[in-house]
Amino acid sequence: MNQQVSEIFKINKIKNTIQRQRVYEFISSCKEPVTADFIYIELSKDKSYEDIINLSTIYRILELFVKHNLVLKNSFGNDHRATFEINLREHKHHLICVECNKITAIKGCPLKTYEKDLSDSTHFQILEHRLEIFGVCPNCQVAKNSHH
Repeated sequence: MNQQVSEIFKINKIKNTIQRQRVYEFISSCKEPVTADFIYIELSKDKSYEDIINLSTIYRILELFVKHNLVLKNSFGNDHRATFEINLREHKHHLICVECNKITAIKGCPLKTYEKDLSDSTHFQILEHRLEIFGVCPNCQVAKNSHH
């Protein structure tokens, strides 16, 4: 058992199970947000876990993590399938490919000044914002152009 993950679970009063441990460690290792299906497929490749992990278990674990704010759930992309990523408590924006649904995090926030101006002009207390930019990634552009 990963001691660091055990601590995170203890602090958040989450019962530590091998399934929860594996799902949390797997999402932690992913560089981009992932779907529950992807997590299930990847974890199923490890034969020692295939009899203790199934898709509904993964969904329950993910919902528990989201409830405890350990994992962020997003539903963007043109198929609107939920993706999950570890909540690193950092402010992020995303580029989303409309062809393959690849999600790329954008570094930094271009909206800080705009948000302050908006708050000043409307007297709105802004709590948070999200920015998703849709387009076609370089791989899909190459694929599209090679079909001509």
